[in-house]
Amino acid sequence: MKTKILLICYVLLLAACSKEDEAPDDLLSKDKMVPLLIDIYIGESRVNNLRLSRDSSMAIFEVYEGELFKQHQVTDSTYRRSMTYYYNHPKELEEIYGIVLDSLNLREQRLKEQREKEEVRDEKDKKEKDEKKDKE
Repeated sequence: MKTKILLICYVLLLAACSKEDEAPDDLLSKDKMVPLLIDIYIGESRVNNLRLSRDSSMAIFEVYEGELFKQHQVTDSTYRRSMTYYYNHPKELEEIYGIVLDSLNLREQRLKEQREKEEVRDEKDKKEKDEKKDKE
């Protein structure tokens, strides 16, 4: 009797584990997940910078996220199933987040460089205007 119970438990355990390892039919590939996650994190940052209450921020982000899903031609349920799959496969998720993090860091660096160039240009323009005023 003990053997039968253990056997049944073992079979149930295997069945439960095999479901988690199976990729959903509509799994978003890494190539689709990376740009979507980048846009999601940029959107979260933008909404966060609005300095609204938590409820308002969440409401705005839900709308924004829906627009991102349309833009990327993904449903929210496909996204959630894909995230669940990748959470259960941490090595793949780590690879995805490594690419996302590298991309976000590169964008941040480019923005800083662009701002620095604009500041230098603005200072130069101001200096030229001041010199013109002094000549008049």
